[in-house]
Amino acid sequence: MNRALLLSVRPRFAQALLDGTKTAEIRRRFPDVPAGTTVVLYSSSPDKAVLGTMCVESLVRSTAVEIWRDYSEEIGIEEAELAEYLKGASECSVLKLIEPNRWANAVPLHELRRLLHLQPAQSFRYLNSREVAKLTALGANEEVKVVEFPGVTRTDAIPVMA
Repeated sequence: MNRALLLSVRPRFAQALLDGTKTAEIRRRFPDVPAGTTVVLYSSSPDKAVLGTMCVESLVRSTAVEIWRDYSEEIGIEEAELAEYLKGASECSVLKLIEPNRWANAVPLHELRRLLHLQPAQSFRYLNSREVAKLTALGANEEVKVVEFPGVTRTDAIPVMA
């Protein structure tokens, strides 16, 4: 895995994605994300926690009209809410997601900051494979010891299951 995507979503959307009732996430702007990319779902306030992972099936660039026509059953919002969100955008992105994996334990924001020195972005940010491994271990309720080596930054330290 080269890099994963830490995707910030509202709690109702995070739950729907992990329940499998929502399978597409709409964004006004989104960089190219290859199929197979791991998506780590961060549920924003009031949850403020990572809840699990999904996998990118595809990324499609489209318009608001086409999104409603093609994805209305998958996006988990009403047409008026979509129109308001995309107002003024000439093009937007549809991130199709598969393989929802709800973790046994949510990883709260304070743990993201303490163990990984990680702050979720308002929309998304990238994670490296070590950050994903640490988060996954925490979400699986495995004890994580961070082993640090001289010259290696804390965010690059290797997670070791105790």
